[in-house]
Formats: sequence, C-alpha cells, structure tokens
Amino acid sequence: TLFRSDALRVVAEKADIAVVESGVCRGQFSDGHRLSASTAPGALMSADLVIFVGQYSMPNVGEYHFSPDARYVRIDPDAADIGRNMPIDFGIVSCEKAAMETLAEALPSIRREAWVAELAAERKKFEDENAGYYKTGLGYTDAVHPAVIAQQLSDFLYRGDLAKELTTVVAGGYGIARYTRRFFRAYRPGQICNGAYQYGAIGPDCGYSFGVSTAVQLGIGPQAAYKGAPIIGITGDAGFSYSGMELETMAKYRMPVVMIVYNNNAWGIQTTGKPAHMYLFQENLRYDKIGEALGARGEYVTRSEDFLPALKRSYQIAAKERVSTVINCQAKREFWQRAQYPPGFLGKIEPGCMAYDH
Repeated sequence: TLFRSDALRVVAEKADIAVVESGVCRGQFSDGHRLSASTAPGALMSADLVIFVGQYSMPNVGEYHFSPDARYVRIDPDAADIGRNMPIDFGIVSCEKAAMETLAEALPSIRREAWVAELAAERKKFEDENAGYYKTGLGYTDAVHPAVIAQQLSDFLYRGDLAKELTTVVAGGYGIARYTRRFFRAYRPGQICNGAYQYGAIGPDCGYSFGVSTAVQLGIGPQAAYKGAPIIGITGDAGFSYSGMELETMAKYRMPVVMIVYNNNAWGIQTTGKPAHMYLFQENLRYDKIGEALGARGEYVTRSEDFLPALKRSYQIAAKERVSTVINCQAKREFWQRAQYPPGFLGKIEPGCMAYDH
C-alpha cells in the first residue's frame, strides 16, 4: 500500500525523521532525499527511537546496528508478527498506509538540523569509503575487481546520459553483492529488487531478472512510468550456474536484460587457506558463450577498462533491439583475501538482505 502513497515521506519530512529501507524492493523513500539513511549506515547508532513499518522491515536481532538503548515500535497488519523476531517496546496492528497517515496528522512539525547534518556527513563518509575501494580496485590489472564493476555501473546508471530513475536493477549475487549494493541507488519505488532477501538463496538472479523485466516491459505497478526500459541483473558464477538457462527464456520473449556475471572461479567463499574442492569451478568458464548458445549476446571482460564499453554496448542493444546480453566479468577468488588483495571480502551492508546488517 505504501507504493501508492506519499504517507511515509510526509511523516519523515514533518518531523525530520530518518528513513532506512529494507526488503525485496527499495526506492519507496528516495536515496537522494536529505533524510535517507540507506547510504548512511554510520548514523543508525544515533537513533533513540526506531519505528519498523511493514513486513519486510522486520529484522532478526543484530541485523540493524542501532544503539543498544534504542526503543522499538512495530507497525504491522498481522498481530502475530509483532515481536516474533525481536523484542518490541510498542506494537501497532494496522495497515501501514493508514498508520502513516494517522501519524502524519498527530506529529508536531519539528526541525532537527543537527540530525540532518549528521545524516549528510555519514552519507559522505560512506561515499568516500566506496571511492577508496574503487581506487584500490583499479590498481588490480590482472582481473576485474568487484569495486570496478560496482562504481562504473553506478556511474553509468545514475551519473551519465540515463535518467537516474530509469533503470531497474536486480541486485543479486553473494560476494559481488557486498560491493554492488553499496553503490546501487533507488530514487523511485521498485528500482532495486532483491530476490535473495532474508533467505539468502543462491541462484534466483537470472530467473528473477526475467520476472522483473516482464514487469517493466508491461509497465506493471510501480514500473508503469518506465515501461519498456532495459533492466540490469547481477549474479555470480554460482548464481548463473543455477538459473542461467533463463537466458533462453529471455531470448524467446525478447527481454532486454543486461546480465552481469561476476566470475571468480568459485562460489566466492574462500577467505583463508585452500577451500574445499566442491567450491571450485573450472578456471575462466565462458558464461558469455553459454549465453550466446541460448540466444543472447555475450561479452567477455578481462580488464577493468573494458567493462564500461561492454556495458554501454549491451544496454544500447537491449534498448534498441530487445536483446539480452551476458557480460562475463573475469575475476579471481583471491580477491576475497584481504591480506593479499585489500579490501577483500567486505562486511554486510543492507538490513534483512541475506541477513546483511546495517
């Protein structure tokens, strides 16, 4: 119901309340808003009162890094769900939209300039940290580092010729997600879709990309204003191995999907020592050729400087010819080793996403 309502924004703006999003979709509250905390994780420890609104915002203990002294309110239409995952100080059984509209009427108008300034400072700190990762990633010339994919994809989507609200992203993958999800932004409802939310399923990304592309091509729900646009899907080599055959479905129905595969020759779990044999794939498998055999285009990227040109070509062809592409980005599993290739395997960032914690 909140997808069709400005109630959340009205409540936030009336009392300068910060908003951090979680769930299978992101963008109900724009990342460009001065009160957004989705890219200001460092600010969350300052919150003294937290209001959880809706099913998909409800975490397990520890998934959000709020102050130990914070008090919690939960709004949910299902009374049985309130307090199920973690203790709640005050529960409200209500339709989310109705609760937000009522709260908007009851709240006094308050300006919290110091809080808004803290949010801005933490967003800058977060962006600076990402920029540092990108600079480091560019220094690795023997394969494509995930920070390079994340930064250049973000620049293409939000700071280039495309309208920043245009392109829907399926934010899949596991190891690669710990980079790309730091750089993705949502400026309107449903712009970021996370198929592995909460359960941490490996492999739904290609199939989910087909489903999301179908919604965009038909202009369903929050995708109505962006009908017909290409979408971006992210997955890893393990994810592609589970659902890569969906490229045949995309080709059959002419879905304009740019599927980016982070190919690090493993399931991406190596941290120290030698991983179990079952987690290793053959070196440098050509997922782009598999895509071509299934009716899509293929791009094989082995150097950082080749990723952005491949992305631009693939997006243009998707937009003009309604043809999907598999961009096979050749990485290596050693990138997850922090001592050898800093920053290595990053910590978690999105609340509720595969138990990613904020």
